[in-house]
Amino acid sequence: MSSESRTNTEPTAHEECTSCGTTLGERRLALQSYPEAEAGSISGLSAGGLLYCPDCGSEPVELLDSWNGHDQPPVDADRSIAAGYRESAEQCSFCADDLDSEPVVGIELYRRPGEELPAYANFTLCGDCRSVFEEFLANVSAQQ
Repeated sequence: MSSESRTNTEPTAHEECTSCGTTLGERRLALQSYPEAEAGSISGLSAGGLLYCPDCGSEPVELLDSWNGHDQPPVDADRSIAAGYRESAEQCSFCADDLDSEPVVGIELYRRPGEELPAYANFTLCGDCRSVFEEFLANVSAQQ
């Protein structure tokens, strides 16, 4: 082992915008999903979530700002994060339909590029809105 210490100057995947590849500073939008097994993962949100720079995050911020958030889901040894999202909401955060027994997807926002959204927020999506959100994210990425 060398006694020299080297600073890592190469950005990692977690330091770059998922959409355009710009190196990220403090201002970023970070999203993660927690699907119930039957719901399936949202493309792009399954492996470490999505990180957007302020420019690429403007459309997702506008959409998320219109959703109805809820409290942080309960999580413990007997319950998955996805199960906690099911318990936290009775209605879809996007369309406001009752969640009933269909599989849900929890969406966690844990950074934001500006003041439009809270620094931390939780949303739960029904199956139909999960598909719409997945298509929306694919379209945002394709535009960049």
